[in-house]
Amino acid sequence: MTMSVTRLTTYWSIDEAATAIDFLDRLRDALWETYGEQITEMHREAYDNRFQDINQCELGFDDDIPF
Repeated sequence: MTMSVTRLTTYWSIDEAATAIDFLDRLRDALWETYGEQITEMHREAYDNRFQDINQCELGFDDDIPF
């Protein structure tokens, strides 16, 4: 795999920086409105899958304990 470099101008005027931040805020809000539920589900599935090991078997521990 090769490393890619993305270059961004790091010196902006205050107006340019404010415009970029405003754009990113609007983009985030629009993407969340459109894909928010699917993104949440994707993260939930990824989190749940962290604990699954295909080499493990599930045992039923619902037997009654006599006491």
